Amino acid sequence: MTSHKIGVNLRVSGNCNQGGRKYMEDTHSFKFYKTDGKDYDFAYFGIFDGHGGAEASRFARDNLLDEIIKFDSFWSDNDEDVLWAIKSGFLDTHHAMWKELDKWPKRLSGYPSTAGTTCSVAFVRNSKIYIGHVGDSAIVLGSDVGKNNAIVMKADCLTKDHKPECPHEKKRIESSGGEVVAKSGVQRVVWNRPKWNHKGPIRRSTPIDKIPFLAVARSLGDLWSYDYITEEFVVSPEPDVSVHKLDPSIHKCIILGSDGLWNMVSPEEAVSVVTDLEYHFEDRVVYDPSATVSYWINPAERLVALSLRKWKARGLRADNTSSIVVFIDPLGPSRLTILRKKREEHFAKLREDMRIKALSKAAELEF
Repeated sequence: MTSHKIGVNLRVSGNCNQGGRKYMEDTHSFKFYKTDGKDYDFAYFGIFDGHGGAEASRFARDNLLDEIIKFDSFWSDNDEDVLWAIKSGFLDTHHAMWKELDKWPKRLSGYPSTAGTTCSVAFVRNSKIYIGHVGDSAIVLGSDVGKNNAIVMKADCLTKDHKPECPHEKKRIESSGGEVVAKSGVQRVVWNRPKWNHKGPIRRSTPIDKIPFLAVARSLGDLWSYDYITEEFVVSPEPDVSVHKLDPSIHKCIILGSDGLWNMVSPEEAVSVVTDLEYHFEDRVVYDPSATVSYWINPAERLVALSLRKWKARGLRADNTSSIVVFIDPLGPSRLTILRKKREEHFAKLREDMRIKALSKAAELEF
């Protein structure tokens, strides 16, 4: 997709798989957005890894973008204004879930829904990538740092997982009235759950069950984590935000994935897989006469399949796994247009070489 407002050409693919889980709680989204009907204003990509039900991930998928772009500051040329709008949109989406909570299925125990979701989104505009992130669904930028036409790929993680065991997250959780406790070797945020027979407001004297519950420190949803004494969410909805300049001569791909992907595939391997696939695609389109010009393999699907194979090889039940892969090209003709031209030139040269060779052979026979 090309747009001068976006600042680079983009090619996107997505894929998801339920894995070995009983329910599919991952969702993902990508959109090229335009307001004037002529040029696209920005590209938007998001991964939402739900837990406790798919309600929060679906709600974030369907509402977060609108909650962000409703702010005039999002449309500013000032990076800090844009980042403020992203952060505010996250918080407004989170608080909007309060109004939906009664509509979401209750837990089997009768408690209100504990649905929540990681949320990692990327906006590409003006040759920049703007990031908003809560949870552990990472975003990786793949770059070619080789010199003298050598291809040397590098993977940079643009997000940092929000885990309860991180010292600053643990400190924040405790200052918000929460706790972090290990369960089965995994550090989890404790759900201070009122006894089932409790009625009325929650006070210091309210009988509480302490349940080691959630393995991420920030998310959207997880409304159970609201502490009525500190009046804060122990599982914070506040995102980390950042902006990064994109240079298509160096930056080649953006990969978004849920932890079902990143628990099995390192950022370096993921970048290597999709760029190798890209070079294989280019070679076949240009040089293989048996390949159609429309030949293509979905790189996001390839990453998800690789992850699932690794889950199986380790004898583990695969998590829900989602991925979005975005290739970055310079503005101008699309990549496929360029490859078609190269293909035509290559086979035209082959035909000309064969013609000249045939004429030369015919001349030799005459003598």
